[in-house]
Amino acid sequence: MVFNSLFNRKNDDAPQPAPEQPRPQPIVSQGPFGERMLKELEKTRWNARRAGGRLPVAALPQLGRIEDVLLPMLDHLSRNPPSVDEEIAVQAMVTDYLPTSINAYIGLNSQFAQTAGPDGRTPGDDLVEQLVTLEVAAHDLSRAVYAHDAEQLQTQGRFLRTKFDRSDLAL
Repeated sequence: MVFNSLFNRKNDDAPQPAPEQPRPQPIVSQGPFGERMLKELEKTRWNARRAGGRLPVAALPQLGRIEDVLLPMLDHLSRNPPSVDEEIAVQAMVTDYLPTSINAYIGLNSQFAQTAGPDGRTPGDDLVEQLVTLEVAAHDLSRAVYAHDAEQLQTQGRFLRTKFDRSDLAL
């Protein structure tokens, strides 16, 4: 037995310790949804601004118009948690659609980005068109988020009227 322990050999007769179970990892809060999305939008904003002169002239102002719609809505969602559907739509807009368009253009060879295709359009034209489409989508998304809140308020009002109608309070 001493011989085995000197050479780090285990004695087959000795009881083996039970294998250690993996410890559950603590759940780390990523913060409210709206705040997380604000940070993601900030990444896209700075990525586009760092690319600056490589982007078409109309791209940054168009991105600014999209931000003008998304920023107040994301701030609102920081205080008012969205429904699952709203969360999916907002997250797709902020973490996929917008950064994918910007990053795809930034990733282009700068010489190719200025070259017109057979239809006469450049990749810069395509980017600006995509940003215009995203602005319309951002407005639609924003209206849906605010309409949902108004709908919840109307539902609460109906509940309160039913709950506290005079006939319910009569003794």
